[in-house]
Amino acid sequence: MTRMRRGNRLNDAKSKVIEKEILKENPEDYSDELPESVVVMNHVPEYRSVTFLNGRDPGQALYFHYASATHPLKQYTLHHGFQYDLPVEIIEHIESCSEPQYAYRKSIDGHPEMFVCSKKFIFQLRNVPKKAA
Repeated sequence: MTRMRRGNRLNDAKSKVIEKEILKENPEDYSDELPESVVVMNHVPEYRSVTFLNGRDPGQALYFHYASATHPLKQYTLHHGFQYDLPVEIIEHIESCSEPQYAYRKSIDGHPEMFVCSKKFIFQLRNVPKKAA
């Protein structure tokens, strides 16, 4: 059995090589031009101020990423009990997350079978009332 040989690794390089290639202000093959995959938003979403409540793991943060045709890819971190200004599209997405609740019933032949009897919505976003000016 032949063993695959690893290429040069940065950790194995001498400090002079690291300074020369990585710590340069303008390394080779670097350009200041914008990449082709820049997202340009033509639509400004409506934002609402809400308080996040985590019903699945109370007290824990929720980490997720979201993207759609009108919303660029973004990483979200929501902590239980904190207030956030979120787009309405994200609020609707979070509130639609649910877990199926199972129950048993008798099948036609009299044996018990499991079925989805309802859904439990696991996250809640409560509107924050606006303060009087």
